Amino acid sequence: MSDAPAQISLLGLDEPPAAPPEPARPQRLSSKGIAPGDLVEVDKKGRRFHALVVSLEQRDSGRFELSLRPLDNRISYRSATVREVVGLWRRAVLPQRD
Repeated sequence: MSDAPAQISLLGLDEPPAAPPEPARPQRLSSKGIAPGDLVEVDKKGRRFHALVVSLEQRDSGRFELSLRPLDNRISYRSATVREVVGLWRRAVLPQRD
């Protein structure tokens, strides 16, 4: 017989079950991770402006077209490509209250 202590289990079988996993966030479609509700800075023909992403559609060529709502009412551009996006602020997802 050896004097070594018994091995301790690291599995924690007597612990209560963990909380259920959080629901998955909506999948971000474009290569830059842009999704509806995000704020973007767009450089369109040298003019930079900030806008809210309303929707995202993929063209037949595979590129993404953003439908925008500019934050400045003097801007008339309502669409942009992902390549024209130079800045991105993602919409925060708040945790659900019980």
